[in-house]
Amino acid sequence: MGHRDLLAWSAMIGAYATRGIFHEVLALAVSMIGEGVLPDRFLITRILQACAYAEDQRLGSVLHSMAIRRGFMGRVKDVPVGNSVLVMYVKCGELGRARAVFDKMRRRDLGTWNSMIFGCCRSCQWEEARRLLDEMRREGTEPGVVTWNTLISSYARSGDLDVAVDLLGQMEECGVEPDVVTWTSLVSGFVHSDRGDEALQCFIRMRVAGVEPNGMTIACAISACASLKLLRQGSQLHCHAIKIGTVNNVLSGNSLVDMYAKCGEIVAAYRIFNEIPEKDIFSWNSMVAGYAQAGYCGKAYELFCKMESYGIQRNVITWNTMISGYIRNGDDERAFELFQTMESYGVKKDTASWNILIAGSVHNGYFDRALRIFRQMQSVLIKPDYITILSIIPAFANLVAAWKVREIHACIFHHNLEMDGKIANALINAYSKSGDLAGACAVFDRHSSRNTISWNCIIVAHLLHGSPTKVVDYFFKMKQQGVLPDHTTLTAVIRAYGMEGMVSEGREIFLNMDKDYNVTPDLDHYAAMVDLLGRSGRLQEAYAVIDEMPLTPNLILWESLLTSARMHGNVRLALLAATEMSMIEPNDPRIQVVVSSLQDLAGQSFDVPKVTVHSKERMLGGVESCSTEIRNMVYLFSTGDKVASEHEAAELKLMMTEMGPSMLSAGNGTLEVEEEMEEVARIHCEKLAIIVGILNSPHFRSIRIIKTARMCNHCHTFAKLVSEKYGRQILIKDPKYLHKFENGNCSCEDYW
Repeated sequence: MGHRDLLAWSAMIGAYATRGIFHEVLALAVSMIGEGVLPDRFLITRILQACAYAEDQRLGSVLHSMAIRRGFMGRVKDVPVGNSVLVMYVKCGELGRARAVFDKMRRRDLGTWNSMIFGCCRSCQWEEARRLLDEMRREGTEPGVVTWNTLISSYARSGDLDVAVDLLGQMEECGVEPDVVTWTSLVSGFVHSDRGDEALQCFIRMRVAGVEPNGMTIACAISACASLKLLRQGSQLHCHAIKIGTVNNVLSGNSLVDMYAKCGEIVAAYRIFNEIPEKDIFSWNSMVAGYAQAGYCGKAYELFCKMESYGIQRNVITWNTMISGYIRNGDDERAFELFQTMESYGVKKDTASWNILIAGSVHNGYFDRALRIFRQMQSVLIKPDYITILSIIPAFANLVAAWKVREIHACIFHHNLEMDGKIANALINAYSKSGDLAGACAVFDRHSSRNTISWNCIIVAHLLHGSPTKVVDYFFKMKQQGVLPDHTTLTAVIRAYGMEGMVSEGREIFLNMDKDYNVTPDLDHYAAMVDLLGRSGRLQEAYAVIDEMPLTPNLILWESLLTSARMHGNVRLALLAATEMSMIEPNDPRIQVVVSSLQDLAGQSFDVPKVTVHSKERMLGGVESCSTEIRNMVYLFSTGDKVASEHEAAELKLMMTEMGPSMLSAGNGTLEVEEEMEEVARIHCEKLAIIVGILNSPHFRSIRIIKTARMCNHCHTFAKLVSEKYGRQILIKDPKYLHKFENGNCSCEDYW
């Protein structure tokens, strides 16, 4: 064309804009202005929209200046131009400039408000977006479905789903019907926040409201079924995907592969995988993960190797999936081999790669290896996240790992992770189990967002350390702060009242828990009640609780009754409880020993069924052991071991001689029905650990011991006397209690 006027340029620019070829729109606009043809208010709007999509702020700012100079921004009819400038700045991330344009507009329509609200949401300025919503309604502009969807989808993506649901309610109150975009945003948000149940409830609400789901909605709902392992519901959604024609869509296909694989239907998953016409990296990763989770690591590795021949580049998720599969199935060697070689294939290890090795090592019982990997991870400047910390902390929640808990806490503090609620709760638990109650309390006191789990952690910590008064204090503080007690809280409180001898208070909690706290009593609560009554000597009432309860009693209930009967010298009830325990666990040698001892004590005087027991030699075939930490080294002792040196042997002999008279009074009034007596198995391992700790650790350090079997009365008395004679704190954790010996007393108050 020899001469190109505004109409010709408008036709060409309009055609490219309609096709979405925005870079050509911008190129034509520059050429047009270069030839001296200036856009009118309609064309400048189209070019500004292209600037927004292409995020070309430089040209957009030039056009904004031109619009002002040509008078396209000041009049009422120029709202579309103002809106286009506003959207351009929002899409280019210049919210400040967008706000300046917004404030200067003499008239604003629904599009203006929507654009400004979208900009605030995009910049995570949630409160400002909500303020604008209220302001637009005050100025007489009612929000439309796009306005509500912008807010709801933004809150859902950010994980603040309670606000998103609240906005949905406001939307319906205003008479605006939620559409498929609204519901899909919510379903997707719930899925990505691991709230699958609520995602499916939301999907059902959408269907009841008569809104037809699209492919994205179906895919999200299937993902919810995958996370919950709901095969039947997932299969129904599969049928619906076939019905609406989205089953071969890669998004739906990937969700179906993941759902069938997680539900154990690996054949169905592979069939869907083969039917996806254009598989992407997510399709391959889902199928590799499916095989790995099902234990078919060979099949998973076969697909892993095939991927690149199909033009799919393996990413870090693919490698992590294979590493996780091998380590979960016990093939640590292959897992570490892949971990070491992945970077040679151009794939950089991420935090998740290290987390998988740490979590796998902890799961397989290699705690020290997990700590070495954790240290190596930091040495190569990979920052741990909350998953790293939550994976490694449980490995060291024991008495002989207190210094490791402090090391991990230092790392948490260094990386500013202490404010995470889950990490704070895990730290409280770890400090408590490692014997450091003060450390647990310090973390709890700094914890700013305490929930029910946080309160439970500190309550259980004080119960473990034999501080029932503190348990009750925290229980009342918890209620004062508006935190509702749950099953765990009430179990701990009833046990604390039992330790305090406050039977009526504990009984009141038990009888009213359903009405006051909406918690139905379960086996744990009944066991706590048996303990409460048994401690105070009300053995018949304790037995009546078991006899009249609507649930089938378990081992813990009968063991609570056995402990009470043993402590109060009631042979009949002790033998009855032990007999019931042997019926529940007929192959447990310790229960067999207790039954045998009680039968010997009872003779023929009680009408309790005789239980056939094996010989003591056979029953005591296992060797009991304990471990202790001395100067950051862990030592293992077994019952029957010889003392390492002549000095230690002489010291033990001297101790036993000096404490002889006191030891003779041990266990007065109780039934001696220990699982393993020293005359059968020689010196118990905890005595060896105590003497070695006394002689080899600094006086200011507590002696910490973990024991595989319950302490006998003799060793318990020995530990009390040693703590008094040497002025040392001794902590011994057996399978039942944490015994804290200090100044000749034990935190269990001789009841265990």
